[in-house]
Amino acid sequence: MMFKALKNFQAIVLLALIVFAGQAAAQVLRPARTVYDLKLDQNRNSPGIDSVSGRLVIEFMEDCGGFIFNQGFITDITSSEGPNVIGDMQASLWESRDGRAIRFNLLNRVNGKIVEREEGRADVDTAGAGNAVWRLPKTRDLALPAGTMFPINHSRVMLEHALRGSRGFEIEFFDGSFDAGYYFAAVFIGDKMASRQGEGAKLLAKDLSSWPIRLAYYHHDDRLGLPAFEVGFTMYSDGVVDNLTLDYAEFGLTGRLVELEYYNRPTCD
Repeated sequence: MMFKALKNFQAIVLLALIVFAGQAAAQVLRPARTVYDLKLDQNRNSPGIDSVSGRLVIEFMEDCGGFIFNQGFITDITSSEGPNVIGDMQASLWESRDGRAIRFNLLNRVNGKIVEREEGRADVDTAGAGNAVWRLPKTRDLALPAGTMFPINHSRVMLEHALRGSRGFEIEFFDGSFDAGYYFAAVFIGDKMASRQGEGAKLLAKDLSSWPIRLAYYHHDDRLGLPAFEVGFTMYSDGVVDNLTLDYAEFGLTGRLVELEYYNRPTCD
């Protein structure tokens, strides 16, 4: 169960840390490289897990056709159930500027051994209906229902909701997860915050607004029970997030922003 939960973390990061590239027209959000230190959430009961140390590196860039997202996630888990578990997941994603096409791949190693590979693509029409196709781990086609959003487009909508004072929304969410197919995602947005929260805020540009965000992910065929996982964070109006909380049935993680580097945007005709 631990490996499954850590793999699901990939989907969380892809959504929560995508740097909100498909911005509202009035927003100019900057591509960036962000680094987060991760540890076991001491406010959660995590039976069988003594400690977790880790680092998450997110790189978001633009090209003239779309947006590029690269992620590295390394964890060292100390457990009373056995020897340490070293996890190393690498993921990449490209999404078109109109939010209608996505290309994705993922490589997951545990203690140096490849345990999972995923690769594929998905396309939707203007109504959000379409099809996903995997080449790895095996050939698979999956119909996506109307209203499906890919990570960057979904992040754009999330920021737009926050800016206009919305309390949240619900959608079908697809990020390339082979096991899940696609998720039903519920987004909860808190009041605009009056001050910055956490040490990572010192790295950010001045005069940024921020909101507390909570997301719950349900498998698309099980929307009435408990979510498969949840994530919370502080979202800033330039797209950077901080103060992560990642909740699974088995354990929880917290993350704090420790490095931030903004990138230039491309010059496109």
